[in-house]
Amino acid sequence: MLIQCLSYEELFANFKKGLRNGNWRKLRRKEKALYRAALAYMKPKKSGGMARDIVNRMLLEKLLTLVERLKETKGMRIFKRGFKKAVEMLENGEENGVFAWAPGLRNWLKDPDYIFWLGTVR
Repeated sequence: MLIQCLSYEELFANFKKGLRNGNWRKLRRKEKALYRAALAYMKPKKSGGMARDIVNRMLLEKLLTLVERLKETKGMRIFKRGFKKAVEMLENGEENGVFAWAPGLRNWLKDPDYIFWLGTVR
């Protein structure tokens, strides 16, 4: 079992990045409250105290998903959308026999540039 942890510095840096790139405003109100509460909990005390760690696995997983959403860029969102379409096309192509008459399509659907292009097409 891999134990992953977040430091206060990492949490705060991702908070600032999310503010800069506009992803902070995309979070729901409760997600923002959870993130701020975690920041306040983990903040080192001014009297030289140590920073606290979050040990609850469920809370840590939720914070890690919020960190990923804050770090997400426009290119990443486009690529994810294209990847989803490529997987769907691969599944449908197998079922409908599309690859029998268009064998090159299978290679295209594995090409990162084509996947990115698929993500730009609505």
